[in-house]
Amino acid sequence: MPTTVAGPPVNAPTKLLRNNPVWYRWLVAASLARLPQTSLPVALVLTAHQASGSFVGSGLLSGASAMTYALCAPWRGRQMDRALLPKALGWSLLAATAGLVATSIAAAAGASLWLLLVFVVLAASAGAGVGGAYRSLLPHFLPSTQLAQAYAVDAVAVQVAWIGGPALAAVVAAAVGPQACVGVVAAVTAGGAALSWTLPRREAGSPTQHSSVRALLGWLWAPLLLNAGIGINLGALDVALPALMVDHGKPATNGGLVLAGLFATSAVSSSVYAALPSTHPLRKVRTRTVACVLIAAYGIVMASAVAAPRLWLAVVCLLVAGLAFAPGDSAVILLVSEQAPKARLAEAFGYFSAIGYVGIALASPVAGWFVTRYGAGAGLLLAALAPLVAVVVVIATRVGRN
Repeated sequence: MPTTVAGPPVNAPTKLLRNNPVWYRWLVAASLARLPQTSLPVALVLTAHQASGSFVGSGLLSGASAMTYALCAPWRGRQMDRALLPKALGWSLLAATAGLVATSIAAAAGASLWLLLVFVVLAASAGAGVGGAYRSLLPHFLPSTQLAQAYAVDAVAVQVAWIGGPALAAVVAAAVGPQACVGVVAAVTAGGAALSWTLPRREAGSPTQHSSVRALLGWLWAPLLLNAGIGINLGALDVALPALMVDHGKPATNGGLVLAGLFATSAVSSSVYAALPSTHPLRKVRTRTVACVLIAAYGIVMASAVAAPRLWLAVVCLLVAGLAFAPGDSAVILLVSEQAPKARLAEAFGYFSAIGYVGIALASPVAGWFVTRYGAGAGLLLAALAPLVAVVVVIATRVGRN
């Protein structure tokens, strides 16, 4: 149990973020908690493909996990806002660990796809809302002047998780098997649970501080729409990239490595963006504008991969597209922290995560059907168009409101 209680950040001593040991503990704990969310989709796709021999079954299992996160994240986020943290975080992660262990054992025993589906849903429901709860802790132990940088660095950590997660799943699945991969994900989740107990305590919030859900969603409409496009993109990529490898005679596990490479270039550009000083001209641009421009660029460059005549050229297009993804995604995340009230940050990030997982959940089975019927190019086209459409809708809605 943590012994320190988070104090008002406005009274915190002025010091650099990198000199704050609590910040580093938070960053490692949050990264361990989200790593399973980035590695699990690839692990489930490969596990279901081995069990059923079909990418449709892969999309079903991965999509069910994402849909469970989507349905439970707002409700679990509201619980986290009203619960004592990090105690609630630790118990949630331990429950998710149990569900993943059961999934791994069942897969190794040759259980049916439907039994795997049950365990996956239980694990996802336990872990839903955890990511938002971690982010909601930041204003309680960091001064307000450090929050923008903290969220930017956290966005870089998200990209690192998207590098390590798919790569971890692909390497373990190729070396040992998909079942072992799910077990490794469970071990990482347990590590996040243990480290969460060392974070400062945040007292439970009062339900009287909460306004209506309609008001909260009204504040968040732009980041929610953009994250929906990102979710559809990621869900389609989870299925389309392994299928792309198979179409070119390569192992399906290479798809996870390509996805990791995309997020590697993304992490590089995001690190550069996070290091920009507050006086840089890009820091003066409105957050919504930065998000729309970069997310649109990401979709446009990815669309060029669909028309690439050779595999290596398609991979290059995907890696270049990644340069625009992370800074755009961090701008979308920053929009949430700018527009949601502090007392409802976990719930706000819960809705934010939910809309992304809805996109993943809907895109995974649809992309599985597309690649089975029309080839991997159809899945990649779905991935490219989703963020472009989201940006167009946000811009058109903004113009209409004005």
